[in-house]
Amino acid sequence: MVEDHDDANSYMRAPSNSFELNEGIDESKLNDAEKKMLADLGLAGKAKKDEDAFPSSVVGTVEPEKHVAESVTLSPVDSDQGKSAEPVASLPEDVPVPKMEVEIGDEPVPLPPLLDEDEEPDIPEEMSAEGDTSQESFDAGSSAPLKECPHCGWDMSLPVIAEPTYDEKMGFLHSVLGQKTFTHQYDMFGGKVVVRFRTLTTKEMDVVYNQVFLERDDGIITTIQDYWEKVNRYRLYLQLTYLAAVDGSFTYNLPDGYSEGTNPHALEHHDFKPSNPDRSYLPEIEQHILEEVLRTETIQRSVNTLCARFNRLVSKLEAMIDDSDFWEATKEQS
Repeated sequence: MVEDHDDANSYMRAPSNSFELNEGIDESKLNDAEKKMLADLGLAGKAKKDEDAFPSSVVGTVEPEKHVAESVTLSPVDSDQGKSAEPVASLPEDVPVPKMEVEIGDEPVPLPPLLDEDEEPDIPEEMSAEGDTSQESFDAGSSAPLKECPHCGWDMSLPVIAEPTYDEKMGFLHSVLGQKTFTHQYDMFGGKVVVRFRTLTTKEMDVVYNQVFLERDDGIITTIQDYWEKVNRYRLYLQLTYLAAVDGSFTYNLPDGYSEGTNPHALEHHDFKPSNPDRSYLPEIEQHILEEVLRTETIQRSVNTLCARFNRLVSKLEAMIDDSDFWEATKEQS
C-alpha cells in the first residue's frame, strides 16, 4: 500500500534550496522587462519564506494541542460569587471509604454488605416454604409442600407403600379369580397379637355411606371431619374379622359379611336388629365391637393403624392391574 504524503504532515519534507537577491541594485539602469523580472523574483522569495514558516497544505487546519484529561472531583459551585468549583484532590488509597447510606424518609438506611462467593444470604422466614430457610428452597422458589393429595385427599406425609410380597400378590390374585373379598393378616406387638382384615363389597360400602348420610341429616354429624371419621370407623368394624392373642388370653372371631343381601358369599353374617327398620344396624355393630373387642383407646388406634396399612396395600395392588411386569413376579419361585 502506497502512503499518501500529501497530507498535513507534508511540512516534514526536506526544504529545497533558497535564493536571495543582492542588495544595492540600481533600478534606474534597468529597463521595463528587467524591472518586472526583479519584482517577480522578489515576490517569489517572499512567498518561499512564508511557506517555510507555514506550509500551505496545513494553513487553516492546524490541530489544537491535545491534553490528557485529569480525573478531578469538583466541589459545589459558589452561589454567592458565581464561580466554578476548584479541583479537589482525591483521597489517598489508604483512607477507608465510608459506607453509603440511602435515605428513605427521615432515617438513613444502610446498604447491605457485600457477600463473599462462598457465603449464603440470609433468607427471611416469610419468604421460605413452611419456615424452611434452606438455600435450595429459596433458589427453587417453590411453594409449601403438599400435605394431602389434591385429587383424593391422601395424607402425603405417610411413607411410600412398600413393594407387595409374593404372598400378598398371590392372595390378591386368588380373591380376584375367585370373586371374593381379599383378606390379609398382620402381627402386632412383636407377634404377640394377630389381627386379620378383609375388603368390602360394593353393597357393603353403600350401606356405610347411606348410614352416614342419614346421621348427617339427623344433625349427629355436623362437620366434614366428623363425616370421614364416621365412614372410616364403620369400615373398620366391618373389615375386622379376627383379633387374638397368641397366648390365648383373648380371641375374637367376627363375621366376614354384613348381611346376606350385601355379601351372599360370606361364611358368616352379623346378627343384629336395627333400632329403626329404615336404617342399618351399623350403630349396633359399632357398640358391640367397642364394648367387647376394642375396649381401650390403645387397641382401637393400633388396629386402626394396621387397617389403614391394609387399605393402602389394596390400593397399591389395584393400581398395578395394567402392569404386566408387576404380576410376572407372582410366578412360582425356584
